[in-house]
Amino acid sequence: MKNDGEREERIKYEALTEFSQVSSIASEWDTLLERSRCNWAFSCSKWFLATPEFLPSVTPLVLIARRGDDLAGVMPLVVDSESGTAGFPIRWTGYHDIIAEEGDADVIVGLLKFAIAGSGGYNKLSLRRVKPDSNCVSAARILDPGRYDEELFVRATSLVCSYVDLSCGYDEYMRRRSKNFRHNLNRIRNKARREGIVAREIKPGDAGSEQVSEAFLTLHLSRFGGQTVLGTAQSILRKLIPALFIEGRIRVFALLKETRIMGVHLALAGKDGWIGWSGGFLPEVSSLSPGNLLLEEAIRQACISGMAEYDFGWGLEEYKTKWTTHSREIGELEFTVRGQVTAAGN
Repeated sequence: MKNDGEREERIKYEALTEFSQVSSIASEWDTLLERSRCNWAFSCSKWFLATPEFLPSVTPLVLIARRGDDLAGVMPLVVDSESGTAGFPIRWTGYHDIIAEEGDADVIVGLLKFAIAGSGGYNKLSLRRVKPDSNCVSAARILDPGRYDEELFVRATSLVCSYVDLSCGYDEYMRRRSKNFRHNLNRIRNKARREGIVAREIKPGDAGSEQVSEAFLTLHLSRFGGQTVLGTAQSILRKLIPALFIEGRIRVFALLKETRIMGVHLALAGKDGWIGWSGGFLPEVSSLSPGNLLLEEAIRQACISGMAEYDFGWGLEEYKTKWTTHSREIGELEFTVRGQVTAAGN
């Protein structure tokens, strides 16, 4: 059996600085992602490869780790040459992280060290919108014990995220909601059924499945208007959503009257939890509290799928308070680059 030092010596690191290089490892990347704790949509290769369309001024800096021929880690960064900063491409996304098999401390620490060492194109490493239990935070704490005990994130960078702890299961979770909440939910569910409207998951190949991307964007933009950043990403999402839906990285929940989509909600899947993406609904179903019907079905299916949590993302919108059990802060880790690395190595 190899000791930790011998195991670490087998790890080789490399910086990919062209999108064509990143495309060449896409299949390996996504296979590794499914063994990680990272979100399977936000952290997948297709999402990163869409970067030139929504952040045309940055260049890729994808740091990878290999044990022998096997891809063991990916740190998907981009470099902004104007600011001299490397970081995750966070435009309308979040919860990026170092991708590695769960518990592989050697790789996550090695990749963070490699990023801090620098590649000659940046002088600051800024990892924004990371979770407190992320691989990035774990690696930072290993590299600098004690530094993050009092304040984890860079001051004034934190965002509050609310989520539902589903470890108790759907029935117990609902039992812990208020009696009034459960009564209202039953009332609107029964009213919807009388009107021939049901909330259910749409899967690839189902009737109406080819409409999910357009329905989500149309209803989301109609609901949120100028308050959403997705308006600038429509062309990208029209390609990403169908592709990730087919791959099971995005789950789609809809209010349906026969095959007509009356409302839609997306869930971005991960190994242990889903992240909700609110869509919208048609005015004619507004009296049915459509958002609640969609959320109930999404949370029910998350429990059936064995998920530990359902995350609402950042923001303190009022509708979340009825469902939320916990909250946490996400924020920024910042590092000064120590030197320059121009070739693969340990």
